[in-house]
Amino acid sequence: MIISEDIKPDKRTGFNIFVLSLATGIIYGFLIYLSTILIFPPAATPVIWSVNAFPVAVLLFNRRKYWPFILFFVALGHLAGQLPTTPFEIKLYLILCITNLLEIFLLAFFLRKVAGESPTKYRLKPFIVSGIWTTALALLIAVLLSVVLFSSFIADMDFISTVIKTFTCAYLGQLLLLPAIIYYIVLDRASLRKISRNKITELVIIWGIFLFMVAATFASLSSRIPLYSIFPYITFPILVWAVFRFSIRLTLTYSIITSLVIKYLASLGYIPFGHSDFSDPYQIIQMNLALISLYGTVLILAIIVYDQTQVKLDLAKRDEWFEIAINHMSGGLYLLDQKRRFKVLSTNLRDKFGLPSDVCRLGAHIEPVFEFRAKRGDYGPGKPDEIVRQRMAELEKRDTSHGQNVSADGRTYEYYQNHTQDDEIIIIYYEITERIKAEQDSKRALIEAQQANKAKTDFLANMSHELRTPLNAIIGFSEMMSKDDFGALSMDKVREYSTDIHMSGRHLLQIINDILDLSKIEAGMADINPEKIHLDEEIRESVTFIALRASDADISIVNDIVNTDTIISADKRMFKQIMVNLLSNSVKFTPPGGNIHISHEITAEGDVTISVADTGIGIDENDIEAMMEPFRQADSSLSREFEGTGLGLPLVKSLMELHGGTIKIKSRIGEGTTVFITFPHMKTTH
Repeated sequence: MIISEDIKPDKRTGFNIFVLSLATGIIYGFLIYLSTILIFPPAATPVIWSVNAFPVAVLLFNRRKYWPFILFFVALGHLAGQLPTTPFEIKLYLILCITNLLEIFLLAFFLRKVAGESPTKYRLKPFIVSGIWTTALALLIAVLLSVVLFSSFIADMDFISTVIKTFTCAYLGQLLLLPAIIYYIVLDRASLRKISRNKITELVIIWGIFLFMVAATFASLSSRIPLYSIFPYITFPILVWAVFRFSIRLTLTYSIITSLVIKYLASLGYIPFGHSDFSDPYQIIQMNLALISLYGTVLILAIIVYDQTQVKLDLAKRDEWFEIAINHMSGGLYLLDQKRRFKVLSTNLRDKFGLPSDVCRLGAHIEPVFEFRAKRGDYGPGKPDEIVRQRMAELEKRDTSHGQNVSADGRTYEYYQNHTQDDEIIIIYYEITERIKAEQDSKRALIEAQQANKAKTDFLANMSHELRTPLNAIIGFSEMMSKDDFGALSMDKVREYSTDIHMSGRHLLQIINDILDLSKIEAGMADINPEKIHLDEEIRESVTFIALRASDADISIVNDIVNTDTIISADKRMFKQIMVNLLSNSVKFTPPGGNIHISHEITAEGDVTISVADTGIGIDENDIEAMMEPFRQADSSLSREFEGTGLGLPLVKSLMELHGGTIKIKSRIGEGTTVFITFPHMKTTH
């Protein structure tokens, strides 16, 4: 929908209104003077309405607050243009002045009632139509009043005949100029700055030809072959020229000047239309009808051309808007004609898929695009020719289809293909990269939630067993020691019970410490105090801590990290916790007779890698990643052979990450497991 700005009254001062009204009155009086002296003889005074009251009416239309002031000066100009001398002329011209002012007022009033707002170029046609019949209504009222007043002092006046002749003459004169006046008021003024040099040259030529024809017509009046009879027709090609090459304003200017010239020639006795005396009202009617039919044809043609031009401009603007819109889509679209050539193409789509402009452009066939992408591997493996044939065949499927494409930058697009009624194909692309990512994130979140729920279940199952076992031992042995017959037991038995209670308590404390440490690390509340520690000393202490358990399980520990001056930067407590967890895992999952081997190496970058290798049961490669999650083991059932909370490796991983280090596991079922922990070169983590 196009919204235009209406022509609204300007805010004017009193002085401006005075000058405007005075100028209007002077111009109107001058027009009346010209019409009565040069164009119409005094005997045909009723036709002074054909001077056209419409400009003043439209002026009042737009500035209704100043009607009385403007009408007053128009009346003065009207009387000055008539210049009455005798009492009869005074009475006659006074009646004409009153009725003419009444016509102006009624015309402005009717137009405002019909139109409702000021004329705009987008409401031009309905305004012209309303102007035609409102002019007839206003003029009929004025003519009836004037004839009634004339009949009061002209006794032999034929009332009906005079009304008909006067109304017809005046109305045809008004009708001849009515559309032109509306166009002059409504249409934008042309600016020479916006006209090209060629158009200016053409404009000078057309004006020169037109003025030459006017001058030649007047010069030929005294010759044997005068041009006045064919003057209206020889100007017609110029008017058509102006219609197609210039604005309606220029065309109507030529029409008005031509009309005035013809009327002036008629007042001199040279009548281009008809053969009777020009003082006859019927001759005036005939001439006006001829002019209306001639220039009405030009006006209709001008309106058609103007509308066609506006349609082209609107279509050009819409094409520009459409191009901007499709080039700023997150995806894009293209339209193929019946020969499968690009008819519409969003350039951003071409750029996103990395297609060269010489292959993918307007007017180019779609097949080279398929061939280019097939050779580039966009459609997967296969012979390019076969892929192109398959793509062209899919393109001709009449049913609406859709699929996915991946652009050169790795973004994913979903496309929909449709055939139009004219057998054209439109394919619209929508970017779905974020949607796919969201779906993947949602699936991943669901899996993680399910895993977390399973981990929670496993954790509760593990804890119910891991916590109950040492608690049962503590409660059972302490209960036995609290009985009355406890004193009868030997010291060896007491020592055994105390040792079991102590071991169960330490085991229970270890479980609780692991849970608390892991929770603190995950919450980001773990404190680390790095210091320079000698690797051989810390490893030896860790081995000593676990040696008894290994000996009881008939497992030998080989420590190659001895007599070395290797120093690492780490938290001493956390480092020992890492090594004890790794050695405990190896002892737990290594059968009797096995061994554990500890070694280290220094990389070229200065990183220190410690390896703990055992000959245990091993881990399936697919389960290694899961083993790094809290409360997980390769076998999470309650009937598994090896008990534990599943916190060992996750805790080691979290502690290594606090130190900026890494953990890596290599293992196979039945072949043992090797764990590598790497500390960055003298790195300190706060």
